[in-house]
Amino acid sequence: MKRIIILFMVIAAVISCKSKHEDDHDHEKEQSRIVKSEEDKGDSEEHSENEIHLNATQIKSANIQTDSIRERNIRERIEVTGSIEVPPQSKATVYAPLEAFVFKTDLLPGDKVHKGQTVAILQHPNFTDLQYNYLEAINKHSLAKSEYDRKKMLFEKDIASKKSFQMAQSVYLSAKSLVDSYASQLKMAGISPTIVRNSGIQQYVYVKAPISGYVVENNLNKGKFLEANSEMMEIIDNDHKHAELNVFGSDISRLKIKDEFVFKPNGIDREYNGYIKLISQKVNDQTKTVNVHGHFEDEQQLLRAGTFINAEILLGGENKTTVPEEAIVDIEGEKFIFMAESNEEFIPLEVTIGSTDNGFTELKTIQENNFNINIVTSGAHFLKGELLKKAGGMEGHAH
Repeated sequence: MKRIIILFMVIAAVISCKSKHEDDHDHEKEQSRIVKSEEDKGDSEEHSENEIHLNATQIKSANIQTDSIRERNIRERIEVTGSIEVPPQSKATVYAPLEAFVFKTDLLPGDKVHKGQTVAILQHPNFTDLQYNYLEAINKHSLAKSEYDRKKMLFEKDIASKKSFQMAQSVYLSAKSLVDSYASQLKMAGISPTIVRNSGIQQYVYVKAPISGYVVENNLNKGKFLEANSEMMEIIDNDHKHAELNVFGSDISRLKIKDEFVFKPNGIDREYNGYIKLISQKVNDQTKTVNVHGHFEDEQQLLRAGTFINAEILLGGENKTTVPEEAIVDIEGEKFIFMAESNEEFIPLEVTIGSTDNGFTELKTIQENNFNINIVTSGAHFLKGELLKKAGGMEGHAH
C-alpha cells in the first residue's frame, strides 16, 4: 500500500512538470507573437509615414510613369579644362603699315565688319613720299625703256656696239625692278599702285578688313600716332569655333580620335556635345598637359572665343545598374528614388549614385538593397513635393 502511494506521487509530479513546461512554452510563443506583431506594426508605421498616396487626377497631372531598374552602358568620364578658340584663319590682327596718324575710325569692339570694309583711315608724309618715289621710278623706267628699245634697234642693225646695248639693257632692268619694289611697298601699305599711277598721289590710306568677323579689340582714336607695325585692331570670325582641351599626360593614352566630350559654359543654360578631332603629340613642359582639339556645333552663336570651360571626355564604358536621371531627387544633399508599390502608392528609397551618361545615372546602392523593383521614372519631383508637405514642409529625412 505504501509503494502504491509513492508511485502515485511520482506520477503526479511528472504531470505537474509537463503541464508547467507546456504553460511556459505557450507563454514564450505568445511573447514571440507579440514582439513580431510589434515589429510588423513598426514597419507598417514606418512605411505608412513615408508612403505617398496619389489619386488618379494627381497621377495624370504629374505625368507619373514607372519602369523597372535596368542595366545600361555607362561611359567613364575624364574631367578636363579648356577654352573656346577659333582657327588661325578666323583671327586677324591689323597692323599699321608705316608710321601714321589716325585720321578717322568709328568702329567699336563688338561691331561686325566684312572682308574688304574700311576699318580706319590713316595719313602721314611717309605715304606721300612713297607714292612720289613710285611715280618717279615709273618715269625713269619709261626713259630707260625708250633708251633700251633704241639701243636694241641700233645693235640689231650693227650701228651700236654690244656694250652700249648691254648698258642700256641693265639700266632698263634696274628701273623696272625699282618700279616693282615701290609697287610692292605701296600694296603692303594699303595703297593701290594702279590708282596712284592713274590718279596721282593719294592723301589718305584706307585700311581694309582682311576677314569678315567682329572687332574684339580696337586701339585707335582720332589723331593717334602709330608706330610702324603697331597693333591697330583685332578681328575674329566666330563661325568656326572649336574647343582646346588640356588633358593630363597620364590620361592621354586612354583617348582616341572621335571620342565624345560634353561641356556647359558658365552663364549659358545648355550643354554642348562634341568630338575629338586632333590630339597633340607634345606635352606642355609647364602644365604637363596635352592639347586636344575638339569640334562642336554652336548654331545660336552664344559662345565667344577665349571663354574658359570645364569639360568631360567620355570613354567607352561598361554595363551598370541605372535609372533615368530625372528619377533621382535631392533632399538635404542626399539622393532618393521612389519605389512604385502600386499604381497609386509610392515609397522613397535612399540611394547612392555614380556617373551619368546619355540621361541615365548609375545606381551604386539602394535602401533595403532590392534592385528588383519598379520605380517612378517621370514625376519624381512632384512626389518629392508631396513628401515634403507630408513631413510638414521640412526637408528632413522622410524615412
